[in-house]
Amino acid sequence: MIRVLKLLFNYIINGNFFSIIHLAGNVGNEISYNSPLKDCENNILVTLKLLEFAKKTKCRHFIYTSSMSVYGNLPSKPVPENYNCNPKSYYGISKLASENYVKVSNNEKFKTTILRLFTVYGPGQNLNNSKQGMISIYLQQIFKNKRLIVKGSRNRIRDFIFIDDLTDLMVKIVGNKKFFNQTLNVGTGKKHKISEVIKKLKKTTGINFPVKFKKSTPLDQFYIFPDIKKLKKIVNIKSFKSLDEGLNKLVFYLRKKYKF
Repeated sequence: MIRVLKLLFNYIINGNFFSIIHLAGNVGNEISYNSPLKDCENNILVTLKLLEFAKKTKCRHFIYTSSMSVYGNLPSKPVPENYNCNPKSYYGISKLASENYVKVSNNEKFKTTILRLFTVYGPGQNLNNSKQGMISIYLQQIFKNKRLIVKGSRNRIRDFIFIDDLTDLMVKIVGNKKFFNQTLNVGTGKKHKISEVIKKLKKTTGINFPVKFKKSTPLDQFYIFPDIKKLKKIVNIKSFKSLDEGLNKLVFYLRKKYKF
């Protein structure tokens, strides 16, 4: 730990960073729909400023976390990275625009990696934010209200990746030449209907909560499921945590932290 702190201190003093992982910005279609200008400022402009900062500090590897929202409406099949992106939300537009700025910035000395994240969940999500993170939004209602209101169809398709799997992958990416100049889907490669997710939440929480379905969130995607062949070819991934395992870990964490 002391060695890590000394290295970090040295980076700050000298103003040089080998790698930057850009995770900041607005997250979610509903937030961007309500405040498109704020979404543009917090996603596109922040990315541009961070790219300029990265160049000034002689950063060698810039990792940008994009989103599945860049794809827009999809056919009922896994989507590869070379799919023609046509985002249907302001959030998707801002993430795709940021991707393009990142790609243009790539050169011989400044390498970039773009990660299109699918639905990430796990310990650390803000349970008080009712507009961000599908699993955390559902659990907030289940634990606090003992009921669940779902915006959109029970037949929507999503791929859920546990936060620990994502952070483990990040460690493998930093400074790894295999990931330079790559755009990659990041998910588990396993699709789940929302109706299936609800059943798993009832089983995991032990709460037999009533469910009410309402009109979909504006500009929400119906079917969104990744092809992760490219990711698996670049990095040796044996398996990601199943949704059952991830939900068990998350519910255990929430009960311990919030005393549910």
